[in-house]
This record gives sequence, C-alpha cells and structure tokens, in this order.
Amino acid sequence: MWILNLLFRHTVSASNRSNANTFVKISDMIQEVLTDIETEVKYNIYTEQKNLVAIKTLKELLNQIDHDVEVVPAEDKEKLSTLLVSLKGQALSDVEFKLVERLIKNIKIRSGIESTFQ
Repeated sequence: MWILNLLFRHTVSASNRSNANTFVKISDMIQEVLTDIETEVKYNIYTEQKNLVAIKTLKELLNQIDHDVEVVPAEDKEKLSTLLVSLKGQALSDVEFKLVERLIKNIKIRSGIESTFQ
C-alpha cells in the first residue's frame, strides 16, 4: 500500500511540475508578445508624430499663400510640391512629400465624388 501511495505522490508532483513549467512557458510567451505589441505601438506613435509635424508644416506653408493671387495646383503633385518647396525655401522631407501624394490622392477622390453629385 505504501508503494502505491509513493507512486501516486510521485505522479502528482511530476504532473504539477509539468503544469508549472507549462505555465512559466505560457507566461514567458505572453510577456514576449506584449513586448512585441509595445514595440509596434511605440513605432506607430513615432511614425504618426512625424506625420503630425509634416501636416503642421504643410498647413503653415499653405497659409502663406495669397489665394486671391495664387492658384493652388490641388490636383498636380509636381506643381504643388514645387510651390511648397518655393514657400519652404528647401526641399520637402520624405514624410512631407508622401503627405503631398496622399493629399493629392484624397483631393482627386473627393473631387470625383463631388462631381458625381453635382
């Protein structure tokens, strides 16, 4: 009887150790995944912060335009970029240029939508 009792304790303790090891492995995996998600979120915040700075810069540049005298080439990426470079006094950053592309794309989409409802 004592042998069966000893075997039972050994089996249970081995099972508990296995469960504990599995828990530690799962816990480690959860920590790793959370760290990966945290890194991704931090990168996205960094990227979006750069986009916000570019948006602010382009808004400031566009606010310098006298719209009574100057026609803003809102559907021509090259002409709009040239105008913005002229106003800025230096080349646009990569983020600013990508924002100009995004701007033109959205203007064309909105113009197309508006013209279908007129």
